[in-house]
Amino acid sequence: MLEDEIRELEERLMMPSVRASAEALDRLISDQFVEFGSSGQVYGKAEVIAFLLAAPRVTSSITAFRVLAVSADVALATYCTERSVRSSLWRREENAWRIVFHQGTPTPGVPA
Repeated sequence: MLEDEIRELEERLMMPSVRASAEALDRLISDQFVEFGSSGQVYGKAEVIAFLLAAPRVTSSITAFRVLAVSADVALATYCTERSVRSSLWRREENAWRIVFHQGTPTPGVPA
């Protein structure tokens, strides 16, 4: 099921072992990746990989997870973590899902 597959990928991006591996991150993150940070900064793949490698032990749990199939090869994931509401756009590239966009909006008191 698409929702299970995308959730597993989102959870993988939160795993310290993946966050500590440039190779694993390179496989999961599209070359066209863009992130809108909570500061308003826009980050590309290289900046995000460097950030994740610098803080591999940061973990979160996911609640209220949903996936919308935008097309056969594009999926939108939305979910909450302890401190934010998040959205990610995943695209199938060469038979593998890769994250192409992410935004996390800090929200105090996000419902679990």
